[in-house]
Amino acid sequence: MACKMVILASRKEDTSHDECIEYMHEDHAPLVNDLPNLQRYTSSVPTDPEKAGYDYVAQLWFQSPGEMNEAFESEQGREVQQDATTFLDMDATKMIPAVNETVHYEAE
Repeated sequence: MACKMVILASRKEDTSHDECIEYMHEDHAPLVNDLPNLQRYTSSVPTDPEKAGYDYVAQLWFQSPGEMNEAFESEQGREVQQDATTFLDMDATKMIPAVNETVHYEAE
């Protein structure tokens, strides 16, 4: 069963939105790319981060919940999580594991 981790990321107070996005793209994303078992990694920036309450939305796809757990429990996974604490407010950031994605509509 395929699964993904949806991350709604909020920056630390002493970091600007632009600094957060730059760090995510330049420094953090390359660490995430090296997670074991990672199948796909996408990110989006809310059009109005202040209103949304989040600076960044990431989705990480894995083949199964077990493979996702292995990824985050690995040495690389621990490095990714530790790096996130340097620029994200981890109390405000949400990490949501999800399965059974359903496509309700897709334009041809």
